[in-house]
Amino acid sequence: MYYPIYEACERNGLPLAIHPGTDGMGINIQPSPGYPTHYIEWHTCLSLSFQAHLVSLITEGVFERFPGFKVVLVEGGVSWLAPLMWRLDAEWKALRSEVPWVKKSPSEYLIDHVRLTSQPLERPERNTHLINLLEAMDAEHILMFSSDYPHWDFDSPTHAFPRLPREQRERIFSRNAFEFYGIG
Repeated sequence: MYYPIYEACERNGLPLAIHPGTDGMGINIQPSPGYPTHYIEWHTCLSLSFQAHLVSLITEGVFERFPGFKVVLVEGGVSWLAPLMWRLDAEWKALRSEVPWVKKSPSEYLIDHVRLTSQPLERPERNTHLINLLEAMDAEHILMFSSDYPHWDFDSPTHAFPRLPREQRERIFSRNAFEFYGIG
């Protein structure tokens, strides 16, 4: 039922931005043990809906059917991405006969069609852990900075990230968005 939206986005060169919000609040069902009873439960699990959307878009063959279609996952965290793609790539290798329309590895579709925004950036205590996470998810090419200012949980551009190499910082803070949105 969403194909007309995907087709219009592709035709007009506009990425579709998905932002969590109503998942699990009675409008859509968030992948969870039921409706959250506390804000902390809902807010912590926002990434679950993004994981489900991403796996569905890839395994349903949306990017094969609409090769110019692009998606931006906005404000759903990022730490979940690398392990999800590792698992999906492994499952695809074992079960690709089930989805013959998925012609490339799932992580290839991600690189070509999907970007994530950085907010909220899950921030481990040790900078080295965050740097390793950013490398594992290829943040230099798929992550776009967002602050979510002025919300209480916004990410400051000067404090959210550890010291990054200049090229990586420039890509995350500007160039990835310019390239993905076709600006300048």
